[in-house]
Amino acid sequence: MFDSPLITALLILFLVLLCWYLLGMQYNIRRERRALRWMENGLPIIGEKAALDWSGVSHVEIQVPKAKEPFRSADVVIDLVPREIPLWWFWRKNVPTQDTIIVRAQLRTAPRFDLVSHSPHVPADEQLKRSGTGQWTAVQGGLANAMSADIRGNISPYTVNRLIVQTTLEGMTLTRLIVHRSAPNLEVHYLLPQFEQVSSLRVFTGIHQLGEEVAQV
Repeated sequence: MFDSPLITALLILFLVLLCWYLLGMQYNIRRERRALRWMENGLPIIGEKAALDWSGVSHVEIQVPKAKEPFRSADVVIDLVPREIPLWWFWRKNVPTQDTIIVRAQLRTAPRFDLVSHSPHVPADEQLKRSGTGQWTAVQGGLANAMSADIRGNISPYTVNRLIVQTTLEGMTLTRLIVHRSAPNLEVHYLLPQFEQVSSLRVFTGIHQLGEEVAQV
């Protein structure tokens, strides 16, 4: 029945893809669980009560509807490379993508400026510049971590650099820092760290202090 070389090749390909899917899925699930355990100590800095939304093998979101000052609400997203999809690696082979942890928050006091910055680890994304009043201006001169930044509103390049420095944490690779006058007001992207080398308590304490700083600028 399976004497045809084509059928045999298709069966082998199917088995390879199936094994790839299963192994990639298991790896990502284990990695997400490790990330959730790692965040247990630090997340209460943002808020005590959280809801878990496990919407996919490579995506999990923690929602904090009632966050602590200076936040009104917050979301923490773990976004992994979809290792369970073999063809994704072929389609995206020229795009540097890595596992990311994203913190989004709404502040009780909205900022007076907009900031979109990114590191050399990720490409610029014009879609992050929301509509609003005023024209975007590129920050000239060197910024910490070789970041690039565009600003709009009442903020100076010096303050931009100070916020980037404050968001920079040892053991964490900062890829994006975004501030908007409209909600969510604050968004911080890091590459997922080596969990045993970084304290989540220190990470979320830093983000809490960043929120206070942004609200006061």
